[in-house]
Amino acid sequence: MSTIIPDIETLKTVVKINAAIPYESVSPYINDALEIYIEPQVGNVIVDIANTGEDTTLKDKILRCLGPLTLALATDELGISFGDSGITVQNEQGKRSPANEAKIAAAKENLFYRGMQALDRLLDYLERNKLKYPDYADHVSITNQVPCFIRSAQEYQDIGLVNIDYSTLTYRTMLPTIRQLQERHIREMLTDDLYDRLLNMTDLDAKYRILQEYVIRYLANKSAELYTSQTSRQERTGTNAPEYQPVLRPVYQDSTETGNFFTQQADYYSGKINSFLNANAEDLGISKTSTAINFNSKEKKLFTSIS
Repeated sequence: MSTIIPDIETLKTVVKINAAIPYESVSPYINDALEIYIEPQVGNVIVDIANTGEDTTLKDKILRCLGPLTLALATDELGISFGDSGITVQNEQGKRSPANEAKIAAAKENLFYRGMQALDRLLDYLERNKLKYPDYADHVSITNQVPCFIRSAQEYQDIGLVNIDYSTLTYRTMLPTIRQLQERHIREMLTDDLYDRLLNMTDLDAKYRILQEYVIRYLANKSAELYTSQTSRQERTGTNAPEYQPVLRPVYQDSTETGNFFTQQADYYSGKINSFLNANAEDLGISKTSTAINFNSKEKKLFTSIS
């Protein structure tokens, strides 16, 4: 039994639920919500600390996200029964009528929204109090062992210049995509040696810092472009939409019928990176890329003797 939500009365403090529902009917969903949504983000040690009840602030913040997420998981199954006759529902005269599919979907969406917003606030609290919760800091370092140019939600927004409401949950949702982009695009732009030096250097001089900012802004806008593209937007707003939708403002801003605001920004910073590399190749320790087209070569047979 979870000590964070030990009874229906505690669950009622954060969600609207009938007190007559047996606790045993919802307790499996409490454990599932903890393991699916909360433990991967904060670590099992933080959940154990909340379960002791000694840290009331931490316990309350986990309760605020655990309650809605629990009910969201339980919504589809609470109104039905499994037995010898298969899946059945109660249909007694004078009882409340079952909600239609649209209302159920709207309720689930709102519960997931509330739960994820509360989870984001929990992460923000832990991020601001890493000294108080070293186990959380250890969990983050273990789960984020692959280095990334964008190291936090604050860097994504303040340096990358893409508004995500400083959402740690948004940043973590997009992090695998950001890493793919930096490995596929940035490594090719910078060459392996400069890429590794720039990624691992913490004490940067002025030119390296400028280049790093261009890289972060490219990655932020390119990842935002992918998450706000027309195809992915349809997927996010369709019937099979995921529980959490990354916060991106503007969420979708077309300049033309097929254009995308973040696409333009990503292209702009890609050009800034290439221009900066060419202008500072010697200082950065790389070979300057030649933009001249070598027509006068024997292999191309242009302006040369055929013999």
